[in-house]
Amino acid sequence: MSEQPASPVTVLLTPDGRVSGWGEGAARLFGRTAAEAVGAVLTDLLGRPAAAEPLAAALKLAGEGRPWYGVLPLSDEGLSAACDPMTGAGGGTGGIAGGRGAVALTVSPPWAGGLELLSEAGRRIGSTLDLHRTAGEIVAVTVPRFADAGAIYVLERLLADDDRPAAGGGGSVVVRRLAIAFAEDDPGGWSREFPVNEVIVYPPSTPYADCLATGRMVEFGGDAVQDLHAHRTGRLIDGLLDHASLLAAPLTARGRTLGFAVFSRKRGRLPFTAADAALAAELAGRAATSIDNACQYRSEHRTATALKAALLPAAVSAPPGLEIARRYLPARSGVGGDWYDVVPLPADRVAVVIGDSVGHGVTAAAAMGQLRVAAHTLASCRFPPGEVLTRLDRIAQGLDAAQFATCLCLVCDPATLRCEVACAGHPPPLLALPDGTVRHFPAPDGLPLGVSDEAHPPEYEQVTAVIPPGATLALYTDGLVESRMRNVDEGIARLASALVASQAGALEETADGVLAQLSDQQGHDDIALLLMRPS
Repeated sequence: MSEQPASPVTVLLTPDGRVSGWGEGAARLFGRTAAEAVGAVLTDLLGRPAAAEPLAAALKLAGEGRPWYGVLPLSDEGLSAACDPMTGAGGGTGGIAGGRGAVALTVSPPWAGGLELLSEAGRRIGSTLDLHRTAGEIVAVTVPRFADAGAIYVLERLLADDDRPAAGGGGSVVVRRLAIAFAEDDPGGWSREFPVNEVIVYPPSTPYADCLATGRMVEFGGDAVQDLHAHRTGRLIDGLLDHASLLAAPLTARGRTLGFAVFSRKRGRLPFTAADAALAAELAGRAATSIDNACQYRSEHRTATALKAALLPAAVSAPPGLEIARRYLPARSGVGGDWYDVVPLPADRVAVVIGDSVGHGVTAAAAMGQLRVAAHTLASCRFPPGEVLTRLDRIAQGLDAAQFATCLCLVCDPATLRCEVACAGHPPPLLALPDGTVRHFPAPDGLPLGVSDEAHPPEYEQVTAVIPPGATLALYTDGLVESRMRNVDEGIARLASALVASQAGALEETADGVLAQLSDQQGHDDIALLLMRPS
């Protein structure tokens, strides 16, 4: 065959298989000119004697007024084809070749548009790690271009982070519908009958359970869907039987089946063929990789979130003479390593530690947890801030999970408002004064934790500073002041303005006001904010 067209091609045949109409698409598909084709027997023209008998059977049905759909061996790989009688304006068959009825033979090139569809799938599927969005991208690519309806089902146990076998009792499978799309001419109410996020148990006799059990493509008809839906809901859906050709394609990645995709075509469209099934398998394979990535991310995100929630202090206790308000906001795309702690000390003093372990996910959360526990222990032992950071640096160097971390340690005596401060590469504290001005609170900068070595140990200088009466001291992580749109210095200036605008109220109100003023910073990275004010 010559270069194939991207869309189906129609030729006109007489009931005995001779060509009576031959367009440019047919010429491109079969490599024969109209002059060569018209009047010739199609199977002889193409040198395909094996196609003569099935083509004659298809033409006979079409001559009786009954459309025929199937695969004809008109090429090495076979061609999806449909034979339809040509109806004239008066309701009878159009007369050609002695008054006998003409037949329209429509053939689809193997994988017609398949390369373009796969290319589009590669561009659109998996643009994010959101599981529902990924599933939605799959059906958006395939409907209506490849199918009249499409849906994605994922094993419920994967969404629950459960490693039990896929099958339920008696071979049943439990899946969740993550996305579904219908052709525009299907009833709008179908979305209510097949809602997203519905959890369904399919018995072992169903095509869906068979697809999961065997890991192979399963082809079936709309009657199976109608029967299943009627059994589950007690209702029949008008038009569901119009979806006459369906494929269940397993979603397999890294040697395990995650669920399945379902594609369906309505009557009047060519049923799925072997070439279509191969294309569906390729689409399902690419989709499975994206879904697997999203599932892994979802599992890691849930683990990291749970780990971090367990490791951050549930409550803080401020000593007499000092108010403390704190906020933590996780990033939308992943759990980071921001952390803080407030440690009561003898004589009503208090140690405050805030830090940020590099990275996101379980690794950052684990490093954060170990460093927070270590800092809490060191501060409880009444080591001064500089010594706390020196010892934390040695611990950080021995943690496989931590590449490095920033940290600031402060010990405050509420009776005198005198503070001892040391810093390891952390953003500088801000002091909002009662007169509406803001200045940096002294914090000598040192190397981040974990980046030095034993031969060149860091020196963490410790300074003394005082919180003036009525002032608000703000400790924070870089998620509150840094983004792709602005650098740290610009972000710190915005934080200073937000502190001034919010300082008049109670300290909890000030914390809420600061975050409201800097709402555009939220979601991109973890944010920790800790405010202190003499009471």
